[in-house]
Amino acid sequence: MATIAHSNSRTTGHGLAERIRSLTVSFLAHRAAARERSRIVRELSSYTDAELGELGFSRYDIRAVAAGTYRR
Repeated sequence: MATIAHSNSRTTGHGLAERIRSLTVSFLAHRAAARERSRIVRELSSYTDAELGELGFSRYDIRAVAAGTYRR
């Protein structure tokens, strides 16, 4: 019985390390996506209203465009 418990604790430890690694990768990917959205918002915000109109949206649509949720 002690051998089984010891074996499980090693497996659990390895699983925990994998879960932490997975969470770290997910977090870093989320942050990278957030930085990209911020970059897009900054760039589009520097355009004039006429330039945005040529692209087919208004200043109020910038965040939705950056988030990928804009619908025409």
